[in-house]
Amino acid sequence: MTQGPAMWSKVGAIFVRDARLAFSYPLSFWLQWVSIVVSVAGFYFISQLVPPSNRFGYHGQVGSYFEFVIVGLAFASFQTTALQSFQRSIRGDQMLGTLEAILATPTNLPLIILSASVWSFFLTALQVAFYLTVAVVVFGLDLGHANLLTIACFLALTIGCMSPLGVMGAATIMTFKQAGPTNFVVGGAAQLLSGVLFPISLLPLPLQWISAALPLTHTLSGMRGGINGATIAQLAPDVVWLAVATAVLLPASLFVFRRAVERAKVDGTLGHY
Repeated sequence: MTQGPAMWSKVGAIFVRDARLAFSYPLSFWLQWVSIVVSVAGFYFISQLVPPSNRFGYHGQVGSYFEFVIVGLAFASFQTTALQSFQRSIRGDQMLGTLEAILATPTNLPLIILSASVWSFFLTALQVAFYLTVAVVVFGLDLGHANLLTIACFLALTIGCMSPLGVMGAATIMTFKQAGPTNFVVGGAAQLLSGVLFPISLLPLPLQWISAALPLTHTLSGMRGGINGATIAQLAPDVVWLAVATAVLLPASLFVFRRAVERAKVDGTLGHY
């Protein structure tokens, strides 16, 4: 078997394992979909209290708060997945006592850690599609001008840029045997500062500068542009920002995770939790 097919076979095996684990808790699995409907409905009725404004539209166009917040919440879920899936996978293998066995297999470390998120990102993509479908079909959200190529481009860049943050979080679990403050520092700050629930133009200027340094800000800018028909060229600044961040953060995060594993092996704490 060549290296390529063998690699995809391992990725597929991890994907199937995680899918079976998710389906083994049917109540928890299906309640996620119910909560999406409840969330969309709740924000639809809230949006009825907020008049349309050019603050919500793309490039000064008048837009509705419903579209603004639905796109923000839907695509912000990719950040949540990036921050949690790697940590959850490593922590789960620690608790089950299978981490040492997995790391002892003839599989390179980047493949092991990156494969841990494949199912989570696949499920998140389905949930985002469901999120938007409910908003369109049930509550009349108009997405007829969406540029699918732009959305796909930003989806790939979002996963590539945010995954390293999750990998670094997994490294903290390898080292300290508990989750670090990644979710609070990055996730909480992003929810407040990246324009998920309200436009960043409402923030004080110093906080807008911080917002510009957060990946989610550029992700949502691109996604909202794509929803309104913008091309990749029109969103070039956000594309370049996310691409450069991915190129820097991904190898750095894999290096940090490798060092954490090596340290755990030297300390003899690889199987501890």
